[in-house]
Amino acid sequence: MHEFEIRPTVDGSDTLFASAFGQHYHNPNGALAESQHVFFKPLGLIPDLLCHRPITVLEIGFGTGLNLLILTDWVKRLRSKSEIRYMSVEGFMAPTETLKTLNHACSLGLQAPWESFVDRLGTGQKDQNSWHSLGLFIPNITVDLFLGPFEALTTPPAKANVLFHDPFSPESNPEGWTLELFEQLRQWSTEDATLRTYAASTACRQTLIEAGWIVGSAKGALGKREMTLAAHSEDYLPGVKLVKKRQEDYTSST
Repeated sequence: MHEFEIRPTVDGSDTLFASAFGQHYHNPNGALAESQHVFFKPLGLIPDLLCHRPITVLEIGFGTGLNLLILTDWVKRLRSKSEIRYMSVEGFMAPTETLKTLNHACSLGLQAPWESFVDRLGTGQKDQNSWHSLGLFIPNITVDLFLGPFEALTTPPAKANVLFHDPFSPESNPEGWTLELFEQLRQWSTEDATLRTYAASTACRQTLIEAGWIVGSAKGALGKREMTLAAHSEDYLPGVKLVKKRQEDYTSST
């Protein structure tokens, strides 16, 4: 049984410390601030919500569910009519009581839908290594969750156009950063898909490039120098500084 300890971060939002990995789930300088910067600020996700475009998210590393809650908060604040399918993968789900105790949902005014969702999640945890349809989170957000290790991951219910890559670090969880996984993510996403991750190591970026992604660099969150953005085509990384392993790597945008 994995142990999870709730710890406050500098911006007042909670995070978890996972003893099995020796890591926090979020930046200790601010869980909420980090997630907003890495996953929601770049690459036009907020404008898509404003324009009511359909969005299909594939998240690697559900963690505390913070990204789902932030997305829901944006949908409600913008009164977006976007139809959203939120697909997420988690190999080490925290206990349901721990998830309910975290202050994320309360601080965003989403306590009621979150508690109902976590109750459904608790029932689904009995069936590992498969996708679970957990129904509506709010009226226009449908959630699917895969419970199990990355090596057991099967094809998601739909192709994604937004990817949140948020597993533990390559040092503590190398299965989340393999060439095979990045190749699968490319196959499981649409041609206009974009990927965001907090990681910025040369090894991570080279693996993404080898998997066929076009890779770019952006400013990191809360003291981190850089983070990484990626897409099938550089057309979907406007204004982003591209990372090139070799000059000939990006001779085409396809």
